[in-house]
Amino acid sequence: MSKFIDDDAGYLQWVKNHPSGFVLNCERKPRAAYLILHRSTCLHITEAGPQATRWTADYIKVCSENKGSLVEWAEVETGGQPTACQSCTP
Repeated sequence: MSKFIDDDAGYLQWVKNHPSGFVLNCERKPRAAYLILHRSTCLHITEAGPQATRWTADYIKVCSENKGSLVEWAEVETGGQPTACQSCTP
């Protein structure tokens, strides 16, 4: 598992190198109310848009090849369960 905070280059390299991986998008101080689980190929977390110029500044990314390890991390860190992205349905 890898966590990216203020490291856009490292994060983008990770998703490029792990096309079958998963990404948990959460606030800098993770909380149960905002835990979004994506596939590493999801355009919502890989394609820059007018409002998305940085990936790991306001939000952090926790990445893993194993979806279960991200769910477990979320439970331990926040007591919550991730919500699956409606676009990539991880």
